[in-house]
Amino acid sequence: MRRFANELIDPLRVPIPADPGDLLDALVESATRWRGRPIAVHLANFPPQTSATGLWIDRGTRDDIVIEADAPPWMKLVILGHELWHMADDDPAHRAAHAEGALAPAGADDAPPTAARTRFLEAAEQRADLFGMLIGDRLRPWLKASPDSVYAAHTSGHDDLAGRIGAALNYRGARR
Repeated sequence: MRRFANELIDPLRVPIPADPGDLLDALVESATRWRGRPIAVHLANFPPQTSATGLWIDRGTRDDIVIEADAPPWMKLVILGHELWHMADDDPAHRAAHAEGALAPAGADDAPPTAARTRFLEAAEQRADLFGMLIGDRLRPWLKASPDSVYAAHTSGHDDLAGRIGAALNYRGARR
């Protein structure tokens, strides 16, 4: 999980403190490079009677991710991370469970499933939640960090010794 998170986060270059929309867009761009095909994020309100806050739709040549529009900015990062983990998860049991409960397009008996609902108690769903929280935990400080923090040093493209030491010590910059 950490390697995958690093693969997605290391290429991010956004001004610090990060604008939530810019940070989400940068993460989507990084995920698109990782996935090797377009990923589009759509913000929408889910019906209140559902507990869903995110949905990944595999369209074969591209992926669509729907994120709850009213979620706080940092939570949108968590939701995106959760859905990205579903893309990366290669658990055959998870794929089979999704195929059994999936919705196929109307009138298309041989069409691939387009969406499935999972339960939190499933191991795959717990892994996706854990990964989403890891992404949120790693990126949330970028939303509030000062321009002279270690997070800003990370996005500058410089790999200086002081920045690496600060990152190892979780240094968040001088308080003003």
